[in-house]
Amino acid sequence: MTLLICTADPHVLDYDAVEKMLDDVLKVCESDVVRAINVVRLSIGKEYEIIEDRGSIIISEEEYESDYYTVPITKEEYGKVAKGPYAKKHKVEGLVFKYDSPYENKTVKVCTTVSGEKVKIVRGRLPIGLTGVRKAIEMIRERLKSNPSFRDFVLEIGVVWDEFGDHNCSDYIIANGRSMTVDYSNQDWYRDDASMRERYRRHLQRLAKVLEVKPEDLTDGW
Repeated sequence: MTLLICTADPHVLDYDAVEKMLDDVLKVCESDVVRAINVVRLSIGKEYEIIEDRGSIIISEEEYESDYYTVPITKEEYGKVAKGPYAKKHKVEGLVFKYDSPYENKTVKVCTTVSGEKVKIVRGRLPIGLTGVRKAIEMIRERLKSNPSFRDFVLEIGVVWDEFGDHNCSDYIIANGRSMTVDYSNQDWYRDDASMRERYRRHLQRLAKVLEVKPEDLTDGW
């Protein structure tokens, strides 16, 4: 899975238990700190380095992704924003549909690793928005049922943080089971405006409150 992340402020929390990690991610996504969810991606299972036409890439046993939504920019897009009960249910209100998931149906592809091993890669589609987050978490929990020590997953959630109202390439919640961390990433401090910096401070306070941690716990890595 390719993480579409540019340089950002990391707001990383360490976890001892996967269930706590998943509970926190869902709690944040359901809270009013997140205004909307524009994409959900899940990479799950063992990682392989496989050979493709343009070289080798790292990919997991299973890759899932939702349709992609974005903040409207053009006048035409503003006329097509998601609204109503459907949009509210999936937490995509105010966004506009951009493109389909690259995995329209669940498929199994046989790939060759750099060592010559033949492996099966499963790819599939996730529901959109908050529904997709819940489905991805359910899939991880299914693995935990049969293997309590399961850690081979990365859940990536593109968000529109409520304080800022748009989505840039740094606005992702990334839950990484291999490192047992969640990064509540954001970069809106870069906007040279006193009010924006105040909103950034307020955003961290609101996020910390939902997570029941201190704001400074989210900036320990700075």
